[in-house]
Amino acid sequence: MHRKLVYVGFSFLHHKGTHAGYHHIKDYVKYDYVIDCQEYYDKSLSLSSSLLLRIIQRILKKLCGVITVPWYLLSIIRLGIMHNNLVFHYIYGENIFFPFVKKIIRRGNLSVCTLHQPFSFFQTKRGKSIISKSDYLILVGNTEVELFESITGRKNIYYIPHGVSTDFYCINESVKKEKMILTVGNWLRDYRFANDIYTKLLKSDPELEIHIVTNHENQAELSKNLQIHFYSGISDSELLSLYQRCSVLFLPLIRYTANNALLEAAACGCNIVISSNHPDNGYIPSDMITIVGMDTVDTITAISQAMSYSTNKYLSEYIVRKYDWRIIGNETKAVLTNL
Repeated sequence: MHRKLVYVGFSFLHHKGTHAGYHHIKDYVKYDYVIDCQEYYDKSLSLSSSLLLRIIQRILKKLCGVITVPWYLLSIIRLGIMHNNLVFHYIYGENIFFPFVKKIIRRGNLSVCTLHQPFSFFQTKRGKSIISKSDYLILVGNTEVELFESITGRKNIYYIPHGVSTDFYCINESVKKEKMILTVGNWLRDYRFANDIYTKLLKSDPELEIHIVTNHENQAELSKNLQIHFYSGISDSELLSLYQRCSVLFLPLIRYTANNALLEAAACGCNIVISSNHPDNGYIPSDMITIVGMDTVDTITAISQAMSYSTNKYLSEYIVRKYDWRIIGNETKAVLTNL
């Protein structure tokens, strides 16, 4: 039976209008139907300023675990009643998959959730329900497949990595490297640890510059220093310039499965150092990047050794071969159409 594909998704606010984000898979998988959840996601971020609406939101939170009505489910239900051969691909299953819908739509339809968070994120009643009641799961990290299978009890999990736009994020030979350390990102970053690293590095090298791209909230963790430059909400072109100019990309990661900054920087040929006590590294071979634990001495040593004014062409070529969105899109489509 030929199955038709349904995209169910949205983009995170910091990915809107940028080259980053998993929602770009829509441009590379030829979905037959598109269900946009953007309005639901945007409204789910904060409580209303209206007292009445806040009360309604609190009731919804108590009863359903959400603070706004997921009206997009009506589109899913309509399609799921009309057809019996659909694959609903929830691109952020953690956020937008509600298992009860399966009881309403026809049995021949399948629900596939791509999950982006580590296994520990799903240790709630709703989290375990998402895992156990999806027909299939796609993980963007490959180090915890067995843990997810311990919940599903089936071999119904695929590993398909995150993609990156290598047409945009790429090497530029005309750009000169600078004596600069770059850190990018918000989710699961340890900026308190990173600040300790920055402080010690700057004490030993007064010519070094630190550039940090992250949310305003993380700025509170950072020391005020004329050599530390903070950015929030910059354009893709400005971010690309930082990747191409930096001598080291430093990522202080609490956990990670897929990581936009890692793929973007690698596509630009950055020299990369990751500090993490949970190095879920299924993306890049260890001879291409440096991964150390969250130890101050080890991290400073690794950054000092990685600092170079040369571009890592070998790493960039590897990313183009493995993680270009065209490749990831084809792989995803092949899985979805053959379920």
